[in-house]
Amino acid sequence: MNAYLKKTIATLSLAASLALTGCVSTELKTNDKYELPVEFSTSNPAMIFPVSLHGVPGNKTEVGLAITAGVAGKYGASVISAQQLYSTVGNLSWTLGESIRRGANKGDYKINTYGQKIATDLQYSMDKLTKALKSSGAINDKNFSFENVIVLHVDSSGGIPVPGVRRVTAFGGIINVKNLEVVSYIEKDLVLANDHDSILAQMPLEMNAIVEELTGKN
Repeated sequence: MNAYLKKTIATLSLAASLALTGCVSTELKTNDKYELPVEFSTSNPAMIFPVSLHGVPGNKTEVGLAITAGVAGKYGASVISAQQLYSTVGNLSWTLGESIRRGANKGDYKINTYGQKIATDLQYSMDKLTKALKSSGAINDKNFSFENVIVLHVDSSGGIPVPGVRRVTAFGGIINVKNLEVVSYIEKDLVLANDHDSILAQMPLEMNAIVEELTGKN
């Protein structure tokens, strides 16, 4: 089967699956202590925490960089990506996202109530990431510290398998790292074409939409 035919079948399967399932989104969950919209600026940029991807076909390194580059491209210098420093945070990229998900869905927005180790690891990782970004020249102000961090995660989801497509759950939150609190959270069930090039094109758009909803500007 040639590449064109494979892509055609994947596209048709994706269209059929979307017609059956669509894109399911939970309601935006917000912490009443914070006002929306959340504003990022060049003087007070947000960090995109290294993104963890589970269940996404293809090269996860390339997809992760495409997602964060897409967000940074949309928001310019008001958002700084730390995706290139993924190895610095280790498993925290996954555990932080999952902890936010469990807590926010129960209405619990304090990071330290997810487990003191999560809070301590986040503070430690933010310090390391910030120092690395300063060393690389991404941050010029040596006294700068981040107020907001954007956490994005993609996990595999269940459902009846459909040829040529992959179902995943994408979710994200904005964390006020000074107060160790989740500001906002949302998750969406997505249907992806099971094709690397298609995913590289689709995932940045999907995750940009999530970030826009998280800021309260959608």
